[in-house]
Amino acid sequence: MLTIRPAVLRDAKAMMEVHREAVFAKAAGHYSRAILEAWAPGATTDRVVQVGHEIADPAFIVLVAEAAGDLIGFAMAIPTNGELRAVYVKPNRVGGVGRALLAEIEGRAFALAEQLACDASLNAEELYKANGYQAEAPIRHVLRRGTAIPCIRMSKRRPGPRVIALSAAT
Repeated sequence: MLTIRPAVLRDAKAMMEVHREAVFAKAAGHYSRAILEAWAPGATTDRVVQVGHEIADPAFIVLVAEAAGDLIGFAMAIPTNGELRAVYVKPNRVGGVGRALLAEIEGRAFALAEQLACDASLNAEELYKANGYQAEAPIRHVLRRGTAIPCIRMSKRRPGPRVIALSAAT
């Protein structure tokens, strides 16, 4: 059974392990080994501390997905900046975890933001398109350590209320 919950500080190391597994499993066909290493160095002390700060920062929404006691995915957003920061899921048997995390973080972020934008990795573009994001432009996303990786800038406007048209029966 899948559980999605707010991240806590003790999740930071496992999140960085998920990040590395997800990147190496899902993006290897789109990026070089050097880019993968720069993008997902693993649970280094610096990265774990940085993620801990993000979990503790009230400007961030940070969620984790668990199944059978194992952390298998996470998502991050900064709604005040209109930014969807991350959706990562390591290989697992549950299925649909990325969509579930994306829906949950959007539900929370769109309560505060009119629009969300993300720099989608080439392997994640289809996930975002299938969930209502529009491609804006190819970009080069610069990682924390300076490596630039090809991505697609994508965005989604907050969904409005659904309008149901009723017709009078004749």
